[in-house]
Amino acid sequence: MKEHKKNINDLSILLLASIFMNGFETGGYQASLLYIGEEYSLDHGAQGVIASVELFATMIAPILLGSIADKVGKKIMLTLFTAMRVLSCFIILMATNSVPFAVGVFILGFATSIIQYVAIAEMDDAYPVTRHKRMGGITAMYAFGAVVAPLIVGMAIKTPFGWKSFFGSDCIISFVLAVMLWKISFKPREEVPAGETTDDEVTGSGGKIYITGVALLCMIMFIYVGVENGVGFFLNGFMHDKVASTRGYIALSLFWMAMIPSRVLCGYFCKYRHILLCAAPTGAAILLAILSAVTNEYVAFVIVFILGFFCGAVYPNVLTYAADFSGTRTATVTAAITVATGVGGTVVSAIFGFLETAIGFTGSFRILAFILALDLLFALPVVMKKKKRV
Repeated sequence: MKEHKKNINDLSILLLASIFMNGFETGGYQASLLYIGEEYSLDHGAQGVIASVELFATMIAPILLGSIADKVGKKIMLTLFTAMRVLSCFIILMATNSVPFAVGVFILGFATSIIQYVAIAEMDDAYPVTRHKRMGGITAMYAFGAVVAPLIVGMAIKTPFGWKSFFGSDCIISFVLAVMLWKISFKPREEVPAGETTDDEVTGSGGKIYITGVALLCMIMFIYVGVENGVGFFLNGFMHDKVASTRGYIALSLFWMAMIPSRVLCGYFCKYRHILLCAAPTGAAILLAILSAVTNEYVAFVIVFILGFFCGAVYPNVLTYAADFSGTRTATVTAAITVATGVGGTVVSAIFGFLETAIGFTGSFRILAFILALDLLFALPVVMKKKKRV
């Protein structure tokens, strides 16, 4: 592998950039939802539906194409669907009402879903020695993108083009990234020396998928991402209606910002993942329940930041276990987890808008907190099963 010695991280940089753009799109869409609703005259219920369109696409994309990347190659899939994101942004920019906008968002969600699981699977394949440590970085880049995007939306709404200028920047960056992905080699950048092991505690089960473990991880992500999206899409509205703040986009940035150090630290402390996988959703549930009763802007900012820190630890720890449970089918398992995230996000985002209309933000957030606490019931079996396998 000497030919890759000098630029061992060249592929990693593009994979991280791909994940960054997924977070960028998520954070930007969440921050824009309030203004999109105003432009297209959508109430909170309709906003929940329009938010769920993207997440529905996120759900069905890996169902339809989940195992294809393991067959046709991850380079083709990443390049093609990054280019598809360019097309989706163009449709959104041209939309004059909610229907063509929903079409563009559906394509956007479909593309980002494929990009997400294929980029993570390729990181597993290209860096088998350090893949656990890199999961913290790759999930931190998603959070970083989601931090930057709301701030850009905050500036974009003051321009003549409004929130659409955000999707314009997404379009340009995605085009450049698609070209770079097409030009780079996807050959492995690390090789496991003879007689040594990777940083896994175990290395799969003879190349086969450990189905029980993967199913538990899917349930964890189904709940977590459902709650995360419910909070993310409606945090701006919560700050506006309950806290009387016009700076909800800052709260959203703080929510995602806290995930960056959280996920980086998870990479460094992956040997404690059995503790982190249980503590993260439990702590997040408690903080979300507290947030539901907050009415002071600055207190809300603090609680939201700490909430984001706990939430940030869920995804990287799930991915490290997924790497162990996937055998040689990394893209297939990551796709299954992505399906679970899409289902959770779709269901919660669609329901939350109507739930908020019926019982308000306080009751809705408390229900989400209770649902998130259920993740502990699925995390404990993962930890115990893993210990038995070791």
